[in-house]
Amino acid sequence: MIEVYYYIHVNDAYDVAECGMSLQKWYDKEIEIGGQKRKFISAFLNPRDDIEKYRSNDYKCLKMNIPFKDCYIAEKYYYYAGLENSRAMDLYLKSIIPVDEYVYGTYRLPECLIGTTILPDRIVIAGTGLDTPVLFNNSEELYINNIIELKREEDSSFSDALLYFFYSKLAENNKIDKIENANKKFAVFIDKNGGKSVIVKIPEI
Repeated sequence: MIEVYYYIHVNDAYDVAECGMSLQKWYDKEIEIGGQKRKFISAFLNPRDDIEKYRSNDYKCLKMNIPFKDCYIAEKYYYYAGLENSRAMDLYLKSIIPVDEYVYGTYRLPECLIGTTILPDRIVIAGTGLDTPVLFNNSEELYINNIIELKREEDSSFSDALLYFFYSKLAENNKIDKIENANKKFAVFIDKNGGKSVIVKIPEI
């Protein structure tokens, strides 16, 4: 089983929790998988992956337990881009994998594609019972942190490069001051208001 989350308007939440979620009524995507076009309901792996609905009083979050065999994982950002770009849609389709092959943190916004009607005994309204803990804040944070840690392991200068280009962009927009010492290969970034400063090595890129 995989635990997933789905946001639904408050007017429908209790009916769905009591009666289940019909695939024919609630599907939001039709995708060809294995040569067959199928309907899917899109859910999240973390309730904070849709932060607007997470904070909204107009929606309830349904927590659902789905058998692995009935769903796939895909990169939702590719889908958004694919609505305007066919190449990105190809990336989206290629990103679709069985749940048991997915490694958490490898997609920035993973969505769970559920290809079956969800019975009521697999649905609860999040927060109404003893919830299981969510192990990470949200998928995007986990994805970004994984990339940063991987790059740090590959290149010891990555942290300086990250800070250098970030602060240089702020300086370019005149939000902070920048002083560079090309000989010693470091830069000083100075806050315009509080006078706080940060020293960063200039990356050799």
